[in-house]
Amino acid sequence: MERLHRDETRIGHGLARRLLAEQFPLLAQRPLRPSETQGTDNVVFRVGDDLALRLPRTPSAVPGLLLELEWLPRLAPELPLPVPVPIARGEPTESYPFPWSVCRWVDGRAADTARLRPDALAERLGRFVMRLQSIDTAGAPVADVGTRRAGSLAAFDDETMGALAEVRALMSARRIESDLCDPSMAQDLWGAALEAPTWGGDGVWLHRDLHADNLLVADGMLVGVVDFGGLVVGDPAGDAMAAWHLLAAPHRATFLRIVEADEATQLRARAWVLSQGLLALPYYLDSHAGMLRMARRAIRAALDSPV
Repeated sequence: MERLHRDETRIGHGLARRLLAEQFPLLAQRPLRPSETQGTDNVVFRVGDDLALRLPRTPSAVPGLLLELEWLPRLAPELPLPVPVPIARGEPTESYPFPWSVCRWVDGRAADTARLRPDALAERLGRFVMRLQSIDTAGAPVADVGTRRAGSLAAFDDETMGALAEVRALMSARRIESDLCDPSMAQDLWGAALEAPTWGGDGVWLHRDLHADNLLVADGMLVGVVDFGGLVVGDPAGDAMAAWHLLAAPHRATFLRIVEADEATQLRARAWVLSQGLLALPYYLDSHAGMLRMARRAIRAALDSPV
């Protein structure tokens, strides 16, 4: 399996098969194959037709997997779309140092590679986000100021401006398209978002990573949402980001209306999209084509209109 991070554990078919054989021997008799779409936090294998094996790549991915194990079984019955509910927890071994999970497989193609009906996507995803935000947050993990895409933009000012400088250098060196990012527009957007009102209401449940690789589509319709490792309670701007990750202007407005995002929330969401794109582009430049597509789309969408 392709490695994406310096501290990544080597994960292959043989390791996955051994883990199942040692801890869930009945599942080890099933066909095992890598998922066509691989995330940046976990390596995913299909186990037969209805289950999936999720193996964290790095130590930093483990907390997200534990969140899924604890919270998805509770949240799933309340949600209007299928999600990959964990059914079993695997334990670390001598050959693999992290906990891992077996979860329900959710059918569909990643929205990154599927034909979409944007009108239906805006409606269905908007309803999904609103339903998630309406679920009781008692006992839930709560974002602090330093929680990415849920806390304070200001906490990520230096990191985001550093990433902008990296992207400028890549454009100057012609390693990426020279018109990908207007640095002045990027600074204007980021500065305006820092000055915008912060979220003053109660925190809401957030997915925090609603981009095309984490949305599943069939026949042009949204049919599932995956990768809930970012679950947290915080600023709704974290999921309003989907408007820029996935939708062009007319349908973007539909989604934002459904999720009841006010102007300040929209501005914070747009700035988070810009930050995510700027950070992802140099990091995945030579390793993950899907994340590069996401980063390019994010930067262009965040800057597609003046502040």
